[in-house]
Amino acid sequence: MRILVIEDERSLAGFIEQTLRSHGFAASVAGTLGEARALLEQPFDALICDRRLPDGDGLELVKELRDKGNNVPILMLTALGLPKERVSGLEAGADDYLPKPFSLFELLARVKALLRRSSGPASLVLEAGNVKLDTLHDTVSVDDKPAQFGKREVVLLRHLMQRTGQVVGKDALERALYGDSGPDSRNALEVATHRLRKLLAKHKASVGIVTVRGIGYLLEETK
Repeated sequence: MRILVIEDERSLAGFIEQTLRSHGFAASVAGTLGEARALLEQPFDALICDRRLPDGDGLELVKELRDKGNNVPILMLTALGLPKERVSGLEAGADDYLPKPFSLFELLARVKALLRRSSGPASLVLEAGNVKLDTLHDTVSVDDKPAQFGKREVVLLRHLMQRTGQVVGKDALERALYGDSGPDSRNALEVATHRLRKLLAKHKASVGIVTVRGIGYLLEETK
């Protein structure tokens, strides 16, 4: 699932991004309202938005999105933690409000709670063949039996399952796995894909990964 973090404090934004990625989310970061508006031309499953940004108040963006009928779950982050300020954020259309300083584990729990409330548990389980992936708990099952997959393999599998039968480009998969900085080596994605193939075969999954040379990969049923 894709999360947009709108935070101008680089170190904090980096910690949030790393926490989200380590738990299987695809995270993007914007440091200004302008950058956020540009990124929001693409769909996101949730937003984490600071209030005090270099080019305005994060509530401006919340109001814009709600006026357009965009109901994406939004968690506000801010040092403005007085009750009246929290109320103003909620009235503007935010779904939750987390004052600074905060625990990254609490932030993660709140994001997952927002996703559960907005989408419902059933819609957060991806299925392909005999494989199921619970995107909130990062758990995989094959034939309804728990299967052990590493965090990186779960992220890769999720992105492929979201577009089963369609080619997913290498660039998109690398961003999901390694962030905007990219992989550490040229063949990192190939290595991750090889590990995922082995795990699917080990657990007798009825889906496999097909390499589309020069473009990317797709997940399809094998039997």
